[in-house]
Amino acid sequence: MSWESWVAIIALLVALVALILTFRNRRLITSLTSRRVTTIAGGGETPHEEKDGVPIAVIFNPSKNIDVPDLKKRVEERAAETGYGEVRWIETAVDDPGLGQARKAVEDGAGLVIAAGGDGTVRAVAQSLAGTGVPLGIIAQGTGNLLARNMDLNISSVPDMIESALTGQSHAMDIGYISTSPLTDAEQVEARSIDSEAESVPAGEHAFAVIAGLGFDAAMVGDADSDLKARMGWVAYVASAVKNLKADKIHAGVKAGDAEEIMIDARSIMFANCGKLPGGVVLAPDAQLDDGWLELVILDTKGGLVGWADLLRRMGLAGIGVTNDGLPSTGTLDMRKTRSANVVADAPTRIQVDGDVLGYATHVRARVEPGGLLIRF
Repeated sequence: MSWESWVAIIALLVALVALILTFRNRRLITSLTSRRVTTIAGGGETPHEEKDGVPIAVIFNPSKNIDVPDLKKRVEERAAETGYGEVRWIETAVDDPGLGQARKAVEDGAGLVIAAGGDGTVRAVAQSLAGTGVPLGIIAQGTGNLLARNMDLNISSVPDMIESALTGQSHAMDIGYISTSPLTDAEQVEARSIDSEAESVPAGEHAFAVIAGLGFDAAMVGDADSDLKARMGWVAYVASAVKNLKADKIHAGVKAGDAEEIMIDARSIMFANCGKLPGGVVLAPDAQLDDGWLELVILDTKGGLVGWADLLRRMGLAGIGVTNDGLPSTGTLDMRKTRSANVVADAPTRIQVDGDVLGYATHVRARVEPGGLLIRF
């Protein structure tokens, strides 16, 4: 290995340590970016909600390592104590991760729907609950648990999450939507030259509660080893990230709201509804669940591992409010608020929403629905 490679690796390790220390100190000195959602449409919290006899639906993912009998006992006992009615238990399926189950639960009169599973289950249930006025409770049982982290739920305690879902207030949060244009025949051929199983993103709008994106972030979550995720949790994404450090950049035209289109080369283009990630990392410090905006985040690096190390350093600084330290840049982190965005890439790239890879696309549209979803904590 050349001395330049050793220097780059050392720089990356130093940046990782600095990032960890930055966020450890940051938690001690500020709570600005961990502000919980405190408003609903029109301002303020919801009034006291009627619970007497109201049925609950718990939509759970049986593939997760959930002690279902214990969970049922805990939820049903606490639901009875707090005045709720029947608790209905509904499994997700491979071909329906929660969309249809949540829709049916609302039709059957559920006054609260609880998602017990990972980010995919939470996202699917949230998409069906958006606009219904029925609140979403979360018992996080996944790898990233992104929305639960951004709600500041105590994801290490199932009893605490049950308590938040059953006795907390309902708050209105924004929800994002992403849609794409189907791949042309030529683009399909190009995508399958990279990935033999590549398919277009399914038609329609796909909701996201936390972050949607294309490029490096989608490759990272798409290539994460499922066995490693089961054993080591979100650390599996680090291994996948390393594998994709040398992936091709995206060359695309990007248009935020009514602004002029700009042409960019980037590692990743993301739309953040909120910004907290596993490991204490805050991708977009100004992104809030209830501010009516998305944060358009564009990441790029140059110079190999040195560029990635610089990007990590800049993410750490951005997390404490420092956007320009005056040093030369080999990693860039560009953020701007918008209510909609349009991306047209030169080549098909993977698209992800809250950690679920939807497929490949070249033309991506994102928008935000302010206050579109009620969440309970």
